[in-house]
Amino acid sequence: MPEHALREQRLEAMRRRGYLVLCACSVAVHAVIAVGELPQGNWRAAAVAVLSAALLPAVLSRRVSAHRLDVLVVWCANIGATYFLWDFYARSLALGARESLTVLLFFVVWFGLLPLKQAAVRGGLLYAALIALVLRQGLGDWGPGGPGLADPVPLLYTGFLLFLIGQMAVTGRQLQQELSRTALYADLALTDALTGLPNRRSLEQRLEEHYLGQDVAGETDRAATSIGVLIVDIDLFKTVNDTHGHEVGDQVLVNLGRTLRTCARAEDLVARWGGEEFVLLITHGDPTALEQIGRRIQQALAEQKPPQPLPRVTVSIGAALSGEAGNAASLLALADRRLYRAKHAGRNRMNMDDLRREAGIAGLRGEIPVAHTQVLDVPGPG
Repeated sequence: MPEHALREQRLEAMRRRGYLVLCACSVAVHAVIAVGELPQGNWRAAAVAVLSAALLPAVLSRRVSAHRLDVLVVWCANIGATYFLWDFYARSLALGARESLTVLLFFVVWFGLLPLKQAAVRGGLLYAALIALVLRQGLGDWGPGGPGLADPVPLLYTGFLLFLIGQMAVTGRQLQQELSRTALYADLALTDALTGLPNRRSLEQRLEEHYLGQDVAGETDRAATSIGVLIVDIDLFKTVNDTHGHEVGDQVLVNLGRTLRTCARAEDLVARWGGEEFVLLITHGDPTALEQIGRRIQQALAEQKPPQPLPRVTVSIGAALSGEAGNAASLLALADRRLYRAKHAGRNRMNMDDLRREAGIAGLRGEIPVAHTQVLDVPGPG
C-alpha cells in the first residue's frame, strides 16, 4: 500500500482515539459538575454529559466513517455554541474562566475540522456575539469589575486566544500540505504510473534492506527470514502490442498486475520490474511457497476470461531464494536466468532449477547447474 494511504489510515485511527478520549473526558468532567449544579436547577452540565455519552457509540462504530464523525462533532459544536450564547444571555453570566474555556473549545473544534474560512466566520460571529453580550452588562475598569459591571480582561484574552488558535491552524495546515506533497512525491518515485504497483526502485530498496538485515543476523535468523523472488514475464508480449495496439497492451499489463496481487499473499510485494516483467517478493520464502504461488498465477491466467478487447496471455516465471545469492543483484540475476530457461523450454511454465536440492548448497556462489532444471508446466492457452 502506498505510504500516503498508510499515513491516512494512521491519521484516521488517531482521530478516532482523540474523539474517544474527548468524549470520555467530557462525560466525566460534566457529570462531576452536574452533581453540584443540578440541585440548584442548572442542568447545562448534565445535558453536555448526556450529549457526550451519546457520541460514544458513533465514535466506537466502524460503520461511521471519520468524515461523518467530523461532521457530527462540528454540528455538536454549532449547537453547543448556540446554547451557550442563549444561556449566557438568559442568565446574565459574567465571562469567567469556565465560560472562556467553553468558547475556546468551540474554536478548537471549528479550526481543527472546518475549512479555515468557515472556521473563521463561526469563530468571529461567536466572539462578536460575546462582545455584544458583555457590553450589554457594561464594562468596568481594567481590573475586577464592580457590582453589575463586566471585567474586560477575559474578553480580551479570549480574543487573543482566538487569533492564536487561528494562526496555529493556518500554520499547521500549511505544514500538513507540505508534508503531504513530499509524501506524494516519494510515493510517485516508488510507484509505477501505469499499474499503481511498486516500481523497480521500490523493490530494490526492499531487497537491499533484507540483505543488510541478513548481514547482522545469526545463521538461525537468516534461515527464518529467507525470502524468494518470482520474475514473471508475459509470453509474446510484442505480438500483443503489434496485433492489438499499445493501448490494449497497457491494459494487459494493468490486468496482470491485478491478477498477481490477487495471487500473492498479503505480506508479499508485487512490483513492476519494467516492460512486461513483474517481480513478486515472497516473504518467509521457501521452495514450496514459491511453487504454490507460481502455480496459482498460471492457473489464474488459464482460467481467466479477460474483458474485451484484452487477449488471453500466458506468463513464464523464474524463481530464486535469497539463500542462493549474496546480494540483491545476484538474486535477481539468478531468477532472471531461470526465467529465460522457462521461455526456452516452451513458455507458459515456471523454472525453479530444483530449489529443494539446490537451496543452501549453492550458498553465496549464485550459480545453479543447468543440468538440475525443474520445469513446472501448467496447461493453458498459448
